[in-house]
Amino acid sequence: MASKKEPVEINCSSCHTSFRLWIPRKTLENWKEGEGVNCIRCGARFEIKKDTDGTLHAVALTREESIQEEYKEKETVLLVEDDKVARAMVESSLSDTDIRLLAVKNSSEALEALKNQKVDLIVTDLYLKNPDDPQSVMDGEELLRTMVEQGINIPAIITTGKEIIDDIVLDPKWFNLHVKGFIQKGNPFWPEELRAKIKEVLEKE
Repeated sequence: MASKKEPVEINCSSCHTSFRLWIPRKTLENWKEGEGVNCIRCGARFEIKKDTDGTLHAVALTREESIQEEYKEKETVLLVEDDKVARAMVESSLSDTDIRLLAVKNSSEALEALKNQKVDLIVTDLYLKNPDDPQSVMDGEELLRTMVEQGINIPAIITTGKEIIDDIVLDPKWFNLHVKGFIQKGNPFWPEELRAKIKEVLEKE
């Protein structure tokens, strides 16, 4: 049985646990370079690499590398919302999902995040301009338009505290801005409605 498997010795410097993994050769054939495993005791992250002679060895990842690897596996939603309570409500609604949420409070922070992060979906409030915030220079539509002009073509969901009417939703301009839906804030269940819409959009993309 062991002949059909390859051993990997792991010595975890985080919790000082030593253990051996026996990895089936069939599994190895499908593994990509740098496949990851966790320490059986503390959960520290390791990458399994193969030497030129075919020997497997484990390389411990730094905390930052572990976080980056975890985030790579998750779909990321960028939330642009100037209301602190609304941000907290969305964060709470998505807390038990596999979605990584980035929450910012204005368009400037959103554009900066898009430069440095992989984002799969943006959720933006329609009315973002805030005279008390010097960085809040665009509303939601202007933000989405700027993104398209910069070649950032990701799906979007718009939230608004005002009543959503057909004249707004059916305007063809939203198609060009990759808007997939509107959520009206105000009722106590809007975070759950947004959660459902986010999952629907991500599953379709």
